[in-house]
Amino acid sequence: MPTTLKFGKLFGKSPFKPMKEHMEIANECAGHMPAATKAFLENNKSSLKEIKRSVNQLESDADRVLEELQRRLSKSMFLPVERRDLLDVMEMQEAIADCSEDIVGLMLDLPMEVPNEMHQPILALAGRAADAVSAANDVIGMFDDLVETGFKGPILKKTRALIRDVIEIETDADHIGTDITHTLFQHSKDTDPVSIVFLYRLINLIEDLADYAEALAIRSRLLLAG
Repeated sequence: MPTTLKFGKLFGKSPFKPMKEHMEIANECAGHMPAATKAFLENNKSSLKEIKRSVNQLESDADRVLEELQRRLSKSMFLPVERRDLLDVMEMQEAIADCSEDIVGLMLDLPMEVPNEMHQPILALAGRAADAVSAANDVIGMFDDLVETGFKGPILKKTRALIRDVIEIETDADHIGTDITHTLFQHSKDTDPVSIVFLYRLINLIEDLADYAEALAIRSRLLLAG
């Protein structure tokens, strides 16, 4: 449960610094999604390959930071929050990095014919998914201050407001994704069936990115509640 004790001073190295670093890397992965989507829609394979290399390296970096986090979270270590909730947040952070890698891989490796009227909505979806992750990154960035203030006061209020922002952005992304899916089905008769299948998968993955950000925010709210 949340505590007013100075965790960093009394119980050694805090896990929140590497958790924040890990989330920043995940956020950077997701931040590539708008550019990747633009390159995909323009059939710019060279740009997509560059983005894929960057995301792959970032995902590897995230894995290394996660290993450090897991070492710090030994069962004997005192934590100011529920260990299970903290592990759930970390799992969502890792899912964001992994999902970003999957999205770029799908864009690059599989043939998809995209109807012109879907281009802007797909770009909008990628942008909102990246926004959701960025807002979730802001939430994680508050945890060092939350520990120092004993999970109370203006910092707690600000963090809760940031969590609400993530949820609102995810809802927006969900509405965009639903509209895209409806448009996709309308084109099902005059678009290559293979393209339909993979486009549907791509849309779902981009929506998943926003979903993971929302799940991270909700789990962070559990950490605050104790």
